[in-house]
Amino acid sequence: DTTPPVISSVSSSDFTSGTDRTIKWTTDEASDSQVEYGLTTSYGNSTTLNSSLVTSHSVSLSGLSCGYAAYHFRVKSKDASGNLAVSPDYSFSTTACPDTAPPSITSFGGTNFTSDSITIYWTTSELADSQVEYGLTTSYGSVTPLDSNLVTSHSILLSGLQANTTYYYRIKSKD
Repeated sequence: DTTPPVISSVSSSDFTSGTDRTIKWTTDEASDSQVEYGLTTSYGNSTTLNSSLVTSHSVSLSGLSCGYAAYHFRVKSKDASGNLAVSPDYSFSTTACPDTAPPSITSFGGTNFTSDSITIYWTTSELADSQVEYGLTTSYGSVTPLDSNLVTSHSILLSGLQANTTYYYRIKSKD
């Protein structure tokens, strides 16, 4: 046998997240499985060789860069006689990086004071909802309805307050 396997039906699909991929392909004869991949056509990375001789191949890539990174890859399969087949270059893009950081709250305070109300204002580093907990102690006890509008400039009116009374408040914003 001097003929390498014929590679066909090469595909890339999401695996468990936007930065993981499953590369699949078929060969016309039983052969091993390996994928070379990277951010350029020089690849630079290679999966561990799976020496099981199969015709339906599936190799998982994980821990890829997020943020719409464009990856290049090619598949390699070698039959039992050592004949190697290498596919042409293919590509896929990863998705946006997951947002795991809460918004930063800055520039907060109160304005429009009256004997029984105040407007609490703040800004956030990214679009977020708005809510204020408030009360006569740091246990608060009252909470405004959640304003689910995603904004960076927030203001909530607290009304029905007691005159000449110290209130404690806590700002809450979720992206």
